[in-house]
Amino acid sequence: MLRISDESYERVTEILEDIGCACETSDYYEDWEDIARSSFCIMDDLDADCYEMTCAAVVEKIADLYSDGDTNYAKGIHSAFLGYLRERRDYLEFNGYYDKPDELPEDADEDDIDLYNEKMERYEAYEGIINAVDKWNEKVGKIGGQSND
Repeated sequence: MLRISDESYERVTEILEDIGCACETSDYYEDWEDIARSSFCIMDDLDADCYEMTCAAVVEKIADLYSDGDTNYAKGIHSAFLGYLRERRDYLEFNGYYDKPDELPEDADEDDIDLYNEKMERYEAYEGIINAVDKWNEKVGKIGGQSND
């Protein structure tokens, strides 16, 4: 089981506070879910591990809201989060961050090797984020029996 850091819980609190400031969350969630989606953008600069923990904390919060009977709020957070994950995946794919660098030529010098290693580090970091986004997109899409199509 994934251990969720205190920082991840703090991020979720910040996200929910931002949503509360931007939206009238007592209204039917479909009226505010699109606006709420942007509150998740604080996750954009996280590394894969922090991203995973924050996603887990969001899912935990959604489950808590459902169990507390705050269904409208839970559905809104769920829908906004799922929309955010889909947009994030599209953004990462569109910007080509998922492209693996070309193989290093046999006659590469030290500068070429350093540049290649730098590109591989970035590729691996973005691959980690892409994998996390895909994983949580799938998991969040299944909450409450909703389809991810």
